[in-house]
Amino acid sequence: MGCIMTARKPQEIVDYGCCWIRDHGRGFKLVMHLVHIEAESGNPCVQRGDIYNLARRRGLGVSDVSEFRRDNTLWSVIARYMVMLRPKLARSLNFQTTRIDKDVDMVERWHEIVNPNTFFLANSWREAKEAVKADDATAQILKG
Repeated sequence: MGCIMTARKPQEIVDYGCCWIRDHGRGFKLVMHLVHIEAESGNPCVQRGDIYNLARRRGLGVSDVSEFRRDNTLWSVIARYMVMLRPKLARSLNFQTTRIDKDVDMVERWHEIVNPNTFFLANSWREAKEAVKADDATAQILKG
């Protein structure tokens, strides 16, 4: 499966995001790292445009994350997966309901395209936000 975004059907959008994550594992981990830093510092809103600047300010390689400055579709999928993997990131990432949320089993698509063995702590961004509200262990910020 190639990483080309041509269609706008919900599953095709999710598949494109999964393909990008699979093919840009380092970039995905870098973005998740940056959001972790911001969540731990108490930033209540990390947006797509922030990622590039956050990486540059920290002296990190930005070639993989520069795509986010141009591609809102990619960001919406990747942000959802980040909070599903690490619910505490839902403290800093905010969402609007889209057709992706209604029409696509995101866990299934990830398992088919990225890694069948991945365990998600939340099955959706809504579950991640609920974990934050409930102060669930998966959504807590650990103070050192």
